[in-house]
Amino acid sequence: MLPPLRTWLVVLWVACVAGAVVIVALSLGWIGWQPFAIGAIVGVVIGVPGGLWNARYIKRKDPDWPPRRT
Repeated sequence: MLPPLRTWLVVLWVACVAGAVVIVALSLGWIGWQPFAIGAIVGVVIGVPGGLWNARYIKRKDPDWPPRRT
């Protein structure tokens, strides 16, 4: 059984936001463990609400939601 849509979207949002923060920090020459810690924190703080919002948005806009169980 596949995990729910919101699980996939939250993981995707957290990974993308955290990755962007780490890339920006390393591009600016900030080397060490701090960019990774800050990236993880920012990723969770922005990614969890973003992923939940995105899942609700998709479900509201989809006329065939919820899927039929056969």
